[in-house]
Amino acid sequence: MMFGSIGLLPGAIRAETGQEGHAVRTIAIVNQKGGCGKTTTAINLAAVLAKQGVRTLLVDMDPQSHCAAGLGVPESRIETGIAEAMLSDLDLGFDPGPMLWEVMHGLDLLPSTMMLAGLESPDGGLYALPDRDRRLARVLQGCSVRYDICLIDCSPSIGLLTYNALRASTQALIPVETGYFSLRGARRQWGTIQSLIERIARPIQCNMLPTLFNPESRLASRILEALHQHFPDHLLPMMIREHEPLREAASFGQPITEFAPGSEAEQDYVALARWIIEHPPQVQPELLDRRSAASVPPPQVQPSTRVGELALRMQAGFDASPAPSVPADSTAVDPSVGPVTSDAGAEAETPDYGVVITDQGICFRQPGLPEQSMSISADFNGWSASATPMRFDRTRGCFEAIVPLPPGQYRYQVVIDGRSRIDPYNEATITGETGSSTNCFTLAPAP
Repeated sequence: MMFGSIGLLPGAIRAETGQEGHAVRTIAIVNQKGGCGKTTTAINLAAVLAKQGVRTLLVDMDPQSHCAAGLGVPESRIETGIAEAMLSDLDLGFDPGPMLWEVMHGLDLLPSTMMLAGLESPDGGLYALPDRDRRLARVLQGCSVRYDICLIDCSPSIGLLTYNALRASTQALIPVETGYFSLRGARRQWGTIQSLIERIARPIQCNMLPTLFNPESRLASRILEALHQHFPDHLLPMMIREHEPLREAASFGQPITEFAPGSEAEQDYVALARWIIEHPPQVQPELLDRRSAASVPPPQVQPSTRVGELALRMQAGFDASPAPSVPADSTAVDPSVGPVTSDAGAEAETPDYGVVITDQGICFRQPGLPEQSMSISADFNGWSASATPMRFDRTRGCFEAIVPLPPGQYRYQVVIDGRSRIDPYNEATITGETGSSTNCFTLAPAP
């Protein structure tokens, strides 16, 4: 069977990637910013590929579960999904059949369930696994014989779910809305994704896809031109225009191929599918070694670089990476309980992170991006996620919260975009009766 209007055999997908019989070609669709068309792209690109004869798997790694809603899969009937698959005993072999939903001929959905939302938490199950960053790759290996291509609708936050998605992928597709703030956001998104890829320590081809483009808008045209200038080698040559049928199709739980076949909206995704098939990834990550996946932990990075900062922030809650050492002059803090660093080098290019002693009190400091939200949830504020907000310091490029505290031992977690995480810059943790872990530190009386 010829590959429809795109003109390639489905089998050519694997042959061109050099992975015939080993791993399905996998593309992560990733962007932290909401409203950029990430899920819309995942749903409709998958449907177009399937319509053209390509055996396609769509994996919903977004806890919001929008893929099921956009494809008309009744959420009430979804019992298991990707979260349960990642937590299953993969050493015994994985049969994805019971978890898959056949959306249309050639397109299956591996859906998200409520369990996915808690998977990244310290007691969510994934954190305790030695191959926690490779679970999705191992799941997809169990599906490889069924499909020619796999699309992953990534979580909107940078954490263990997104890290798994990139680990499993040969390519990353970054939808970029052609709106007012898109250029600045695109630079940050690109930098963040590149930092995570560097953390993985193997190359992944990345491309940006302009979305929600209004041809009649001069602003949108100027932004598109600027994107071409800033990302000449990575911006795709086509765009997804702003089409009302795309919004209507989603509200009816249908891909554009069913809601408006032959429409301009469908043709935009046909052009995208054609480019993907005709341009296999130019970089080939090594395939996952089943024998060593469970025994090789993620490589460590140094927090003294920007890449290290982003990687360690991304790891929060699932990797006990080395934290900064305690300077000799930090006599007011007991270093045997938690690494609390001095504030002496605060004006340096790379500030100290974690728990820092200052004249005003204990400073909680984390790297991050301005569009994020961070706070401290601790025993001293009743474990409230909002009582101790962290302020973004643009001069230092990090989040801070200073809390005056009396001497004593304290427990805390960092809340990033509404989700509690272990502080990766403090290696001291305590495991509670429920099995969940928190960071800790002791503030000794002043001499």
